[in-house]
Amino acid sequence: MPRNSCSTRTSTSGPFWEETDVLIGNVLLALAWAALQGQFSLGTLATGYLLGYVVLLGLVRGGVLKRSTYIGKAHLIAGLGCFFLWELIRANLRLAFDVATPRFQMKPGIIALPLDVTEDSEILLLAMLINLTPGSVALDVSDDRRVMYVHVMYISSPDDARAEIKLGFERRILKLFR
Repeated sequence: MPRNSCSTRTSTSGPFWEETDVLIGNVLLALAWAALQGQFSLGTLATGYLLGYVVLLGLVRGGVLKRSTYIGKAHLIAGLGCFFLWELIRANLRLAFDVATPRFQMKPGIIALPLDVTEDSEILLLAMLINLTPGSVALDVSDDRRVMYVHVMYISSPDDARAEIKLGFERRILKLFR
């Protein structure tokens, strides 16, 4: 009767463990970085986490590690977060300028936004990002989930407002979820 090899994985096999192995590896690399630096502060751990991610990304792209959704999607999440922060700052500056100047710049309107996102989670994320950005509010989604109605405070044309949302938030959400 052959003996079991040490290299076979019986209790931790499957897609869940393959994904968490990479995440755990990233956390361990962050802890190792903090230990090498001699201090366990949030900044040191964050730096170690980013450096660990870059190392793991190189190992996946080099073919040493299997492809992982953790490695493939993390930069998309970061990109969406950075884009949201940029839009948040831009919208706040626009509103602050409009409040601080005597001339009224707002041109409010409601647009019907045809949706390319179809899943509830995608629609929810899009609505949340629109609502969190000053100057826009997601009002409703049609029963067939193909159209979202959005109130926009600065609208030059309905097509421009649609394009700004579709090419900004919706495009990044589609990349992240599909």
